[in-house]
Amino acid sequence: MEYINHVTLNSGHIRKTYPDEIDKELYFFLNRIWEDSQYGSGVELFDGYVLKSTKIEQGAIGTIFKESTPIITVAAVNSDDGTIWRKLHETYVLGEELATNLDEPMDTPYIADRLEVGAITHIDAMIWTGDFSRCFGWIVLAPEKIR
Repeated sequence: MEYINHVTLNSGHIRKTYPDEIDKELYFFLNRIWEDSQYGSGVELFDGYVLKSTKIEQGAIGTIFKESTPIITVAAVNSDDGTIWRKLHETYVLGEELATNLDEPMDTPYIADRLEVGAITHIDAMIWTGDFSRCFGWIVLAPEKIR
């Protein structure tokens, strides 16, 4: 895998992320976060921010919460027949429409970020969540590339 497409559904912003953007010294830390986030109440990242994630056949979906309020949902998938893309659009609950088109899925592999209601009240998280979702995508989809 040479790169992963990274899109923010709310804004439509798209970029390619490459494995050399991830500090290799973070590999074991990221792997522990990924593993621990799949169980129980998830894993605390720092300052009360918690990641809960689920492994799916195509990759993983995770949500970062603070005080039980969802802040961002991240899907990292290596293949998608449109099902994951559609679900990300259909389950969106904020009033505004997403900037991306429900009927035009992103080319795989992709990382899709969807800002949730908590992004408004925890605006400080917007400083680091994009970087975190990029790391999440690589540790889920191609960990060997960042090791």
